[in-house]
Amino acid sequence: MKGRRIAVLMCLIAVSFGPGLSLSQSPKEFHGADSVFERQGMTLLWGILKGKDEESSWAYLYIVRTGKEGERFQFFSVEAVDPFSNEKEWIVRGEKLTGKNMVKSPRSSFAEKTMRRILFFTDSKGAEEGKAEMVVFYRSLPDTAPEFLSEGKLQSYFEEALRRQKKD
Repeated sequence: MKGRRIAVLMCLIAVSFGPGLSLSQSPKEFHGADSVFERQGMTLLWGILKGKDEESSWAYLYIVRTGKEGERFQFFSVEAVDPFSNEKEWIVRGEKLTGKNMVKSPRSSFAEKTMRRILFFTDSKGAEEGKAEMVVFYRSLPDTAPEFLSEGKLQSYFEEALRRQKKD
């Protein structure tokens, strides 16, 4: 009788934790709510190169490996998503992740597909199959993303923001 109770208890524990164990295979997902965001050794920085109008303005996403933990990520993708229809479009797909990576999109591309998902992969197979180890999503271009009139000033901002990030 006691053995049966233990067996039933073990089954209940296995059933209770079984789904949780399979969920651990899904990617870690984070809401990147700010124009400077760091998770798991990766820092994401946003900036805007302002043109004469919306059509000639550019949103820059600077992806930088800033910690030892980020060394496991070898590839990345950036996906634009319409939050209402869930229609998706690849901005960058399965790119080799280097120490510093720049993704440039027309600012006007945020009008329809406002959401951005940055997916990080540990190997090329994961990138090909779309099995990310980490995902950072933005509901829109961050309100805190600074605007600049020259690419040089934008690049200087990125470098200074990284220096400040390292001090913190």
